[in-house]
Amino acid sequence: MGAVKRYWLLCLIVILGVTAGTWWWLNKQQEEKQVVQPVKADTRVLAEGIVYPVRYAEMAMPVEGMVGEVLVKEGDKVRAGQPTIRLMHDEYQNRVGSARSSAAGATAAVEQARANLADAEREMQRQQRLEKAGAVTRQKIEQAGTAVEQKRAALAQAQAELITGEEKTAESEKLLDKTELRAPIDGTVSFIDVKVGEYAVAGKVLVRIADESSWEVRSDDLTELAVAKVKVGDAVMLTFDSIPGLELPARVKFIRSYGEKKRGDMTYTVFIAPDRWDERLRWNMTAQIAITPF
Repeated sequence: MGAVKRYWLLCLIVILGVTAGTWWWLNKQQEEKQVVQPVKADTRVLAEGIVYPVRYAEMAMPVEGMVGEVLVKEGDKVRAGQPTIRLMHDEYQNRVGSARSSAAGATAAVEQARANLADAEREMQRQQRLEKAGAVTRQKIEQAGTAVEQKRAALAQAQAELITGEEKTAESEKLLDKTELRAPIDGTVSFIDVKVGEYAVAGKVLVRIADESSWEVRSDDLTELAVAKVKVGDAVMLTFDSIPGLELPARVKFIRSYGEKKRGDMTYTVFIAPDRWDERLRWNMTAQIAITPF
């Protein structure tokens, strides 16, 4: 009976030993799993940017006036030189007419002054011949010479007035030409901010045209500390709040060397060129930029 008890006691000790060993081994494994692996530092430069067409035009009337015609609408394809907006230009046409009339009068005055000078010079020559024959006094010669000088001065004045008139004509014609706003590039009309009958203020952007064949993302978000880490050619990943899940690989195309003070920091503009594009993206959409420096 004592031998049986010793046997069972030995078995119990073995079981307890195996159980304890197993528990220790499992606990060790769990501790190893729970060891936090070191986190690699994120060296990316993060910024926010805006979608732009690579080539675009923001058009404003160089002169002011009432809008007479809007010749395009948003979404239209246009060619360089194509008219987009015309002002009511009666006033400018009247200026051209008045300037041309003044220039024509000045031209006639020059011709008349030349004729008068020619007459005075012929009279001077006649008086000189008479003087040689002893038929006139010196006073007559002097009077004839004075008349020639006066006619020359009158011609010079008329010629100066003609030049002024021609300059005014050219200026008024340029102003008339500026009442028509023409597309400076081929592209798509993306924005129109005027209607027929509205008053167009000189210098206000009325039309925006985009060349939709190529796009880029620009960011003026990089401080001097951040931009110092970035180089042309660095890899970029673009994401967009407006299109969840869209990721576009890209590269740093250009870094503007001139910094501007914004929001209390000196910031620099970076231009990002995507490797591909997505048709859902639009001008002025927001992009999230993650630059991985070399």
